[in-house]
Order: sequence, then structure tokens, then C-alpha cells
Amino acid sequence: MSLARLMLVILVRALLCLLVSAACYFMFTALLGATGQSSEKTVIWAMTILTSGVVWVFAFVRPAFAVMGSLADAVRALLWRSESGRYYAFDGQRIRVMVVEGEPWVAEADVLKVLGPKALRHLNWKQMSADEYGEISGTNLKGFSEQGVEKLFAGKTDEFSRRFRKCLIGDVFFPFRRARERGLPLPWT
Repeated sequence: MSLARLMLVILVRALLCLLVSAACYFMFTALLGATGQSSEKTVIWAMTILTSGVVWVFAFVRPAFAVMGSLADAVRALLWRSESGRYYAFDGQRIRVMVVEGEPWVAEADVLKVLGPKALRHLNWKQMSADEYGEISGTNLKGFSEQGVEKLFAGKTDEFSRRFRKCLIGDVFFPFRRARERGLPLPWT
């Protein structure tokens, strides 16, 4: 749902809830026959808030989740910045992402900087094919494709590596896959 449509839905629901609240207030005023005493007004307002509050909650649960989803997407989009390709920050370390023939590739130097020198022991460079690891065209960098990242993390069981892998798959590679499956324009191209 677009942001403009979401705002329109919220506005219409707010107006309808205000009408329900006003109807509840006038209904309780008529039922209790308010004489203007402050204790009666307090009771009328309390009953109005309790009864119409249920309507407010049900009216705004779904739009609230939609707004939270839109905000999460906006925050995720703000994490990416232009700088000789694109990059994502993971625990304060910059991870450059370049698009090669419609596929995201992650810079080798950045991945190894995040993982540390121990990563070199678990990775056999010669066993990776050209579609998993290689030169990123148009740059002087080497990098990993999605399959290369999967192979890189195959032997890693520590929590930090799992969290980093989940971040790369979820925030870098998955948006490309989802856009391709839905026929949407690819991110960052």
C-alpha cells in the first residue's frame, strides 16, 4: 500500500472513529439524563472512552502495522548510501555492494575485514567457481555473489558469522530476488 493511500485510510478511519465516539457520548448523555454535575460528566466520558476505545483499537491495528512496515523499509533504505557502488554498514564496518548483470556482488575486502583473518583459513579460493567469486567488472575489486557468500559461510557456526550471513542474505540478496520474482525494478540499478 502506498504511503498516500495509507494516510487516506488512516484519515477516513479517524473520522469514522470520531463519529462513533460522538454518538457514544450523546447516547450516554441521553441515557443518564445529564444534569450538568461534574460527577455525571465524568461517568459519561469514562463510558464513552471505554466503548468507543474498542472501535479505535480495531480501526487502527492494521494501519499501525502497515506504518511500522513502511518505517522499517524507510530505515533500511537509509542504511544504503552511494559511494563507488553501494554499501551497507554492519557493526560499524562498511560492506560495498555492486550490481553485476543484475545481480548483487559483495566486495571481498569488506567481507573479510568484518569476518577477520580467521575467515581465510576456512575458505578455499580455488574451489569457488566464477559465478561465486571473482573480479567485479568495472572496478578493481574482487567479490562474492550470493552463492559465494553461502559457500563462504558453510563452515561457520559462531553467532557473529551467522548474524553477518543473515544480514547479507536478508538485506542484500533477498531484495534482489524478491524484485526479480515480482517483476519489479531491481534495487540500486
